Amino acid sequence: MEVEFSTGRLERCFGSLREATREWGPVVAARYIDRIRQIQSTNSFHELYSYRTFRLHPLHGEYSGRFAINLTGRYRLIVGCGASDDLLVVYEVTIHYDD
Repeated sequence: MEVEFSTGRLERCFGSLREATREWGPVVAARYIDRIRQIQSTNSFHELYSYRTFRLHPLHGEYSGRFAINLTGRYRLIVGCGASDDLLVVYEVTIHYDD
């Protein structure tokens, strides 16, 4: 599957563990890069549901039409389908239920 990043920062973090670690810390950074690599190895968006550790689920409200993938703890990756079934857009890394 092809992956597109909504910002240059997200793309840089994928390309550099050091950059990602600076942004989110070592655990989330490693998981972010790992999740993107796993996504790239799939053939279609619907295949992502077979990865149980992703806990892929649709979002509602202001994020309607987008999906969340679990990274670690409260961190999650917000993604969406691209123009075709073999394109995924990475929108952001967020902390779910920030205190």
